[in-house]
Amino acid sequence: MGDAFGGLCLRTVWLNEPNWREQVEEAFKQGASVSLIAPPDARGDLKSAILSLAVEPMELGFLQVYPLVEGVQRYPRGFGVRLRVRETVQ
Repeated sequence: MGDAFGGLCLRTVWLNEPNWREQVEEAFKQGASVSLIAPPDARGDLKSAILSLAVEPMELGFLQVYPLVEGVQRYPRGFGVRLRVRETVQ
């Protein structure tokens, strides 16, 4: 699932899915930004996920990258963090 934002694809990933990190990595490999969403009662889990992404690089091809946080939003169904990487694999 994704939306177009500023000409770029935005993929939505739910933190409560067991393979959320793999979904984030796959979206980055496809050149998309990610909106990582957590339910309202999982703010602590969202914080842990952001910290995990900040200290454990993702492998995109031959690159090891750390996602950048572009913003945080509150939604009716929870909280979202928009992530992107500067480097993309062509």
